[in-house]
Amino acid sequence: MAARKVPRRRRSKGGGSWRTLAIVLGVVAAGATLGLVAVTVVFAMVESRLPDVPTFEEYARGVPKVSRVLAADGTVVAEFFTERRTLMPPDRIPPLVEHAILAAEDADFRTHEGLSYGGIARAMLVNLWKGRVAQGGSTLTQQVVKQVLLGPERTWQRKFKELLLARRLEAARSKDEILAMYLSEVYLGAGRYGFEEAARFWFGKRAVDLDLGEAALLAGLVSSPEANSPLKNPEGAIGRRRYVLRRMVELGYAKPDDADKAAAAPARLWAREDGRLGAAPYFVDAVRREVTRLFGVGRLLHDGLTVGTTLDLPSSDAAEAAVALGLSRLWANGRTRESDEAAAARDDSLTDGIDDDGLPEAPHAVEARVVKCDRSQGRIEVEAAGERALLDPMSLARLVLAGHPDPYGACAKGAGDLRVSKAPGTAPDGTDGPMARVNAEPGPQAAMAVLDPQTRAVLALVGGESFEARPFNRAIQSRRPMGSTVKPFLYAAALNGGLSADTTVTNTAVSFRGGHGRSWTPRNYEGGYDGREYGLVEALAKSINVVAVKILSQVGVKVVADLLAAVGVDGGIPSDLSLALGSASVSPLALANAMSVFATSGLHDTPYLVSDVVDADGKSLLAHHSRPYRILPQGIARWVRGALREAIVNGTGKAAAGLSEPVWGKTGTSNRSREAWFAGSDGQRMVTVLVGYDDRLPMHGATGGNTAVPFFVDFVRMSRTE
Repeated sequence: MAARKVPRRRRSKGGGSWRTLAIVLGVVAAGATLGLVAVTVVFAMVESRLPDVPTFEEYARGVPKVSRVLAADGTVVAEFFTERRTLMPPDRIPPLVEHAILAAEDADFRTHEGLSYGGIARAMLVNLWKGRVAQGGSTLTQQVVKQVLLGPERTWQRKFKELLLARRLEAARSKDEILAMYLSEVYLGAGRYGFEEAARFWFGKRAVDLDLGEAALLAGLVSSPEANSPLKNPEGAIGRRRYVLRRMVELGYAKPDDADKAAAAPARLWAREDGRLGAAPYFVDAVRREVTRLFGVGRLLHDGLTVGTTLDLPSSDAAEAAVALGLSRLWANGRTRESDEAAAARDDSLTDGIDDDGLPEAPHAVEARVVKCDRSQGRIEVEAAGERALLDPMSLARLVLAGHPDPYGACAKGAGDLRVSKAPGTAPDGTDGPMARVNAEPGPQAAMAVLDPQTRAVLALVGGESFEARPFNRAIQSRRPMGSTVKPFLYAAALNGGLSADTTVTNTAVSFRGGHGRSWTPRNYEGGYDGREYGLVEALAKSINVVAVKILSQVGVKVVADLLAAVGVDGGIPSDLSLALGSASVSPLALANAMSVFATSGLHDTPYLVSDVVDADGKSLLAHHSRPYRILPQGIARWVRGALREAIVNGTGKAAAGLSEPVWGKTGTSNRSREAWFAGSDGQRMVTVLVGYDDRLPMHGATGGNTAVPFFVDFVRMSRTE
């Protein structure tokens, strides 16, 4: 009997499915949990590495800003920066600027939480289609994050950080703070960052003063500031302005009629630097050095300082014009060749013109020979100190002024007799490679310092013919023998020491025993002695050397040296009788300040250029306070001032006699006419003029009266016609 098959038990179909589903769900749940944990960990890791969200004040401290130097009347004369930016604080956002930028870039800014989800979705579709981050869909908040916290690179990782930071920024800061950061940070072309700088450059006004069309034009630049530049692409800029105006109408920010008028109006652009940028370069450079010394170069270039100065633009303009006119007059009269003695003492090599502490050195002039000319390219090549060099194009004008009507003709004649000094930097030469650039030295240089004797505010400094070509500032860096400008201090010290104002001295020869058994016999400028008795006023007015030496021998060198030191003579002061003839050295500015003791009836103070410094938050960092103190009795100072008026009327300063009554001053001529000085006043300002070669060549026939005084006369006449 066959065995019966036992039927196989069938599994329940439904039960197996449920088990499978449970397993699948468990795996999915575990995966989701792990995924959530992973995402949470990633979020936590990314968030832990995100930069902190700054307050506006923290942003303002860290972002580069423009520092500005102001003349005494508030005119901007210089800017220092790494990025040209002026901040727009949250409480000073002009409504018109806000409405224009919201219409142009982010209409929902005031209501969203930092992200535009519709914009993000559109950007993601485009980015997925292109396989890279090509669009951002950014709100203003995201743009602040990108510009201030992250940088502009386009990667998925950066975009992820941007989204997180945008939410964090919105949660931590007010809308006004975020908007202020954006309006201070955004680039608007021509090297300008922020709406304040853009308004200043494109329209010559502050952002708060922009009209509807101007605000719309600037807002329209944001999307493409260079491509739609009003200078490069005016049609593009006008088209973007129309778009922004239309959006402002749609959003209720502008009335249709106003927008139509703004759209139809021509774009009246300023599009240039502030009108007086670059003015008074020698003065500004001195201010730059002073601020850098006090606060460091980093603060000047980065911190948005406002530097108030004492610069008087009319005085400065007149001083620059007077120096230019006076030098052209001197150069047209030619120059005296240096003596063999001077040539032997001189180092015939071109130098770099910069000393070890960063201050420019006086130009070092050497003889040069013209070797090659190319009139069509405006090139003159010279050989100097064994080197080939190119004559700076600006030097051609100097040569013409110095009596060379056709400098290129020097090549045909094989001319030498040209003195040159190395110019700052070098210029590439397309044929021969880099070649040094040199300046022509057709004659002596000049410097002028002008200050207010009552306050000691420096009103003007001119350090030479051209700051660009010759940054050496002779007005403050040159310390040269002061010649007979020492005599007012000699007579003041003598009177203060008890010498009677009625004293008379005979103009006769006298000898003094010096070192090594030698004797010294001082001479008058003319070389002779007239044997007359001179009162002190006439002796000072006519600058009689022998009388001055006799008085110094009577009162003692120390008395005069002490007074010179007390009034700030900043060079070497000798301890012998040569002091009476002006062997002490002084800079033009220091001499102007020293002479001010007579203008103020005996009071002395320190000259200053920087009146105040304020940081970007309006906090005062420096404020100058005058502290005058008495050096001389009033009567003696006034006596000297009266004698110096006589020097103009009947003495060595007669070239200034045609000026009106308040003018007084003293000429000075150093040994062998190496320096010609004048220090005097027009009744309100103290002015010093120094004329001389930088390498101290003699100037044949030059005196303070015939060489330096004309500069002063030109200055006074030019400044009085302002």
